[in-house]
Amino acid sequence: MTDAIFGGTWTYSGDPASTTKDAVRFWMQDIDTDLPLMSDIEIAYLVDRYYEGYGSAVYVAAVACEVLAAKLLRQVPVSADGVSVSTGELFTRYNELAKSLRDQYKAESGLDSSPVLSGVLIGESRDPTIKPLTFGTGFMDNWEAGRQNFGDYDPGESAWELWSDEAGAPGESTP
Repeated sequence: MTDAIFGGTWTYSGDPASTTKDAVRFWMQDIDTDLPLMSDIEIAYLVDRYYEGYGSAVYVAAVACEVLAAKLLRQVPVSADGVSVSTGELFTRYNELAKSLRDQYKAESGLDSSPVLSGVLIGESRDPTIKPLTFGTGFMDNWEAGRQNFGDYDPGESAWELWSDEAGAPGESTP
C-alpha cells in the first residue's frame, strides 16, 4: 500500500481478474508501485459511476485515462539543471490511450458495426418491393410548387404511383 502521486491510498493485487478496481488499473497501466497515478477512492468513484451502465472495466479505464490526462494538464512544466519535464506529452498519450480503450470497448460490445441510416445499411440498396417513405417538416406545404424532392406533385396521386412510371424510383436504373 502506497500513496498515489496525486494523493490517497493506492493498492493493486497484481491480478486484474480479482476486482474491477484492479482490472481498471490493469487497462490503464496504473500498476507501478513506485509511481501510482490514481487513488483507490478515485477508481472506486469511476467504477460506481460507470461500471453498472456500461458493464466494462475497459470503458471505466478509458474514462480514468481522460481524468488522469486532465490532472496532468494542470501540472506546470518544470525545467531545472538542463532537464525539462513536460506533462503535455503525457496528456496526449493518456488521451490516445483513452481513445484506444473506447475503441476496444466498442469492439467487445459490438458497437463498431456499420451505422443504420433510414433502415438501410451502408452499401445496401433500397428494397423495390417496399413503398418508399417520403416525409419532412413542411414538405408539402405548397402543393402547387410541386414535389420538393423531385418535382411534379398532384395531391390526387400517391408517391408510389409517381414512382411506378417508366422512370422508376429515384436512384433506380432503368433498362
